[in-house]
Amino acid sequence: MPDLDGQSVFGPDDSDRATYVDGKPVVFGQFAMRRFVPVTHPIDWHGHIEFNWLVGGSMTYQFEADKVVLPKGRLCFFWAGIPHQTLELSPDDKDTYELTNMYFPLDVFLSLRGVGHVQRALLAGAFLTVPEDLVDMRMISRWFGDYESRNLLRFECLTIELQALMRRLALRDALEDLRSPQTPLANKEVRAGPTEHVVSMIETVIQNISGQLTTRDIAEATGLNANYASNLFRRYLGITLKQFTVRMRLIRARELLLSSDVSVSEAAFQAGFSSTSQFYSNYRTVYGNSPGDLRHV
Repeated sequence: MPDLDGQSVFGPDDSDRATYVDGKPVVFGQFAMRRFVPVTHPIDWHGHIEFNWLVGGSMTYQFEADKVVLPKGRLCFFWAGIPHQTLELSPDDKDTYELTNMYFPLDVFLSLRGVGHVQRALLAGAFLTVPEDLVDMRMISRWFGDYESRNLLRFECLTIELQALMRRLALRDALEDLRSPQTPLANKEVRAGPTEHVVSMIETVIQNISGQLTTRDIAEATGLNANYASNLFRRYLGITLKQFTVRMRLIRARELLLSSDVSVSEAAFQAGFSSTSQFYSNYRTVYGNSPGDLRHV
């Protein structure tokens, strides 16, 4: 599949975003989009929110203990950190049977604002589908064209439109979960148990990204003991709260450097880094180059 030219807030240029390292799935994968004839595959898991659009038939997933039928002509998505595999293929027409597949990096998805309802559902293990009035084949084809264009501005349009779609979905009173199609997920049903605490921690980090948050601060904001909060977060996402906070700050700093003329030091400060040297060190570790390189795209 083609890579994008240039830099983005995230993208295939990010050096640490391989789906697998030494045969093990990573927490944060790279953005990717492809079209192909569906095939069965063994159990898989990776660091994305995975979106699927199927035409010309249906297919069946094994999603934890459940079998989920992916319908044709509906955008469906789930947290791919939950083990899943394709079990059965059911083409209506072999000539048109095709799957458009999009991998959206987990950390970037969790940084989206105004979609907490959707984020909670996914972390709780929902397999969501988008109502037909919100997305159609023309939109999916446009996104795929944007990705294949290798044009940075078109790629950014794709991500903005996807965020807008998620916000429209979050405004719905209930979400359609293919794991329990007869019982739509109402807002109050999703906001319960450990998942609510994890998403509350995520929201606390994002809403206070420019401040000097500690793990204790984040735990207290969600009414939890610091040790319990840390263990719960790591169990759900596979990383520590500190690692997640740094990732969100890097994403924020890259947004500022790409969308404004602020200096590197000012971007670091606004993103919550305590010093420019700390920002440079984390940036190089994650992206493999200097933040100043963004200004030479």
